[in-house]
Amino acid sequence: MNAVQEALRVSPHRLETIWVAERKTGRRLRELIASAAEAGIPVEIIPEPRLTEASGTSAHQGIVAFAAPSPLLTLDRLLTQLGRRPTIPPLVLLDGVKDPRNLGAIIRSAAVFGVGGIVVPTRRAVGLTGTVAKVAAGGLEHLPVAEVTNISQSIERLKRHGFWVIGSDERAEATCHSFVYPSPLALVFGEEESGISPLVKRHCDVLVRIPVRGPLHSLNVAVAAAVLFYEIMVRAQDEGVRSRESLPKTPFL
Repeated sequence: MNAVQEALRVSPHRLETIWVAERKTGRRLRELIASAAEAGIPVEIIPEPRLTEASGTSAHQGIVAFAAPSPLLTLDRLLTQLGRRPTIPPLVLLDGVKDPRNLGAIIRSAAVFGVGGIVVPTRRAVGLTGTVAKVAAGGLEHLPVAEVTNISQSIERLKRHGFWVIGSDERAEATCHSFVYPSPLALVFGEEESGISPLVKRHCDVLVRIPVRGPLHSLNVAVAAAVLFYEIMVRAQDEGVRSRESLPKTPFL
């Protein structure tokens, strides 16, 4: 419901039709149907098994929207959009995240914490599927996504635009609490099993880890992303930010 609600509120022009399951009721569902009617979007009452088949899950909450694909930007277009803002928010680069639920959760957290955009590779990674949109719970309507062919080259391009690039790595010496986060900033997260690839690591300015105390030593990539987003938001408020030019030029890896 969150995903459909935000699509109706922010970008109803992308919606083609909405299916509602038979015998599903409730105030919120009625409000969504009314909003769709007001926007001129056809609403069809459909047997629930068809919604399950269309959405690929039984957790569809009784409503499915069919929409045009979310527009993907180039990195240059994303940087142009961010350049119009008075302060450039952090960017996120994903090095091979393959689980649509992880991508959706990262997008949702990024939208909550004010991230400026997500950069994903064209190959060996999940695309913007319906599952991603559902888990993002409306985040896709607020967060621009850029698609690139090479993450390492994109990092170098961001550096030329003044970005400081920080990678998340459970084996890093520096912790996320020991670093003053600069601006503009780009965060890199890796694939679910192996993390950031060695080549991409070499292009990061700094690697940081989230300190843990329990018997397990790593977090799910979507959880790690949410923790770092929160850390950066709090630290930026408490300490302010420094520019790339004011920080050491030698990566402390």
